[in-house]
Amino acid sequence: MNLHHRPLFLFTIAYVAGILCAVEGNLNPAAGFGIAAAILVVGLIVPAKLLPRAVLALMGAVFAVGFVRSSIHRVVPTDDISRYAEGKIVYLTGVIASDPEPGGERVRFVLRAERVKTYTGEYAVSGRAMSTAYRPSWEEQANEDTRSAGGFVPFYGDRVRMHGRLRKPWPPSNPGGSSYAEYLSRRKVFCVISASTGEVEVLGHGKNSVKRIASRFKAGLSDRIYELFPHVHGSLLLGILLGNYAALPSDVQSAFKRTGTIHLLAASGYNCGVIVLIFGLIMHRLTVPRAATHGLLILLLWGFAIVAGAGPSVVRATIMMTTFLAAYLLWRAPDTINTILVAVLIITAANPLSLYDVGFQLSFAAVIAIVLVMPLIDPKVGPLFRPARGSWPGLPVKAALWSARTIVTALLLSIAAVLGTAPIAAWYFNYISIVSIVANALVAILVILLTAAGLASVALSCVVAQAGALAALAGTGVAGCMLGIVTELGKYPWSSFSVRSPSGAFLILYYLIFLGALEYAHRRAAAARQE
Repeated sequence: MNLHHRPLFLFTIAYVAGILCAVEGNLNPAAGFGIAAAILVVGLIVPAKLLPRAVLALMGAVFAVGFVRSSIHRVVPTDDISRYAEGKIVYLTGVIASDPEPGGERVRFVLRAERVKTYTGEYAVSGRAMSTAYRPSWEEQANEDTRSAGGFVPFYGDRVRMHGRLRKPWPPSNPGGSSYAEYLSRRKVFCVISASTGEVEVLGHGKNSVKRIASRFKAGLSDRIYELFPHVHGSLLLGILLGNYAALPSDVQSAFKRTGTIHLLAASGYNCGVIVLIFGLIMHRLTVPRAATHGLLILLLWGFAIVAGAGPSVVRATIMMTTFLAAYLLWRAPDTINTILVAVLIITAANPLSLYDVGFQLSFAAVIAIVLVMPLIDPKVGPLFRPARGSWPGLPVKAALWSARTIVTALLLSIAAVLGTAPIAAWYFNYISIVSIVANALVAILVILLTAAGLASVALSCVVAQAGALAALAGTGVAGCMLGIVTELGKYPWSSFSVRSPSGAFLILYYLIFLGALEYAHRRAAAARQE
C-alpha cells in the first residue's frame, strides 16, 4: 500500500483537513491561511529525506484550497428564500431542480426559487427550497397502486407556483440525532415548503436538457415497471435500479435496515457493477470490439448516474469504473487506490460538504475495505475451488466449484464491507446487524438476477408484450425470494441490536488500527512473494 509515499493520498488528506477546519472549527479565513502557512514552514524544517519539501508545500496549498472552497460553499446569499421562512403561508414560484420523488401520499422535489409573495408584498429571491406536495386523504385509496400523489407528477425543469407554508426545517427530535436541516444545508437548501397537490400549479414546461430528458426517462421506466410487476416487487426493482425505495412499505424498509442490506436499494457502486457486468457480457457475446465495448460502457455508466440522481455513491463508482475502462483505451494500467482518491477529490471539489454525507462515507469506507482486504484473501481462497492439476472434471463438478466460489466470495466481500462500515453505521443508525454478512451475500446475488430480469422484461415488452410479461414473471419470483430472505432474517429481535453512537476518538482509533493492520499484512504478503 505505502499510503504515506503516495502524494495523491497526502493531498487528499490535506484537502479533507481544510474542509474539516472550515466546518468543524468555524475558523475565520486568517486562521485557515495561518494553518496553511504553518504547513509551508514545516516543509522548510522537515528533512527532505522524510518527505520532499515540494510535497509539503503543495499540501499547504491544497489545505488552503479546501478551506476556502468550504467557506465559500457555506455562505447563504442575502436574497436566499430562507430569509422569508417564517412559518407563514406564501406563494412561491420557481423551477423544479431535482427529480421528483413520489412516495405514498406525497411528491417531494427541490424548487429553485424565483419569486415569493408574502403578506407584506412580492419579492425576487434566489436559493432553493425542499418542496413537498401532499395529496388529500380521500385520494389515497384511489391512487394506492400508482407512483404519483394524487396524479400530480411534475418533471425536472417545470416552472410551478406553490401555495403553502414556508419554514425552516425542524431540529432533530432526539439529542445528538441526525439533523434534517444539516442534511439539506449540504445541498444548499435552507428551508422547506409544504402544500397540497391542489395548491401546486404548473406554469410551464422547461426546455429539453440532459437532466430533463433523464427525468422523463426515469418516469417512463417507473410506469413501465409498475405495469409489468406487482406494486411491491416493482418498487423493489426501482429501488435497485434508480436508488429510490420510498415507495416500499415501511415494514419492508425496516427489514432491509435490520439486515444491513438497505444499501443495495440505493444507487451505489454495486449497482454500477451489476450494470457493467450485464451489458459487458451482452456486448462480449455479440463480439463487439473491446475498445467499443469500453466506450459504450462508459456512456452507459454516466447515463445511469444521471438518471439515478448523481448522488455521491453512484458518482464515486462511476468515476472509478470510468477510470478503469478508460485505462484500456489509453493503454495504461489503472491504480485502484489512486482512482479512489481521485473520486474523493472530484466529489468534494464539487461540493465540500459531501464529506458529511452518510452515503459518501459508507460508500468509500466499503470500497476501500474491499480493495485492501480482498487481495490478501483471494490468493488463498481461489486455489481451493480450482480442479486438481491434471484432472478433467465434468460440467457438474465445474458448476459446483463455480457456485461454491461465488458464494464464498460474496461472503468474504460482505465481511470486508462490514469491517469498513460497521463503526459508521453505528454512529448514524445506532444499531449493528448480526445477520448482515449472510443477508448481503444472498441478496447481492439475487440483485444481479433481478436487475437482469427487470431490464429484460422492459426491453422485451417494447417488442413482444408476452415475452416481456414472461421475463417479468421470472423477475417477480426473484423479487419474492429476496423479500422472503430479508423478511425472514430481519423478523427476529436478535437480528440486530442497538448501540450508542461511538465517540469521534473511537472512530479515528478504529480506522488507524484497521489501516495499520492492512499495511502490515500487505508488506508481509509482498515480502512473501519476493522470497
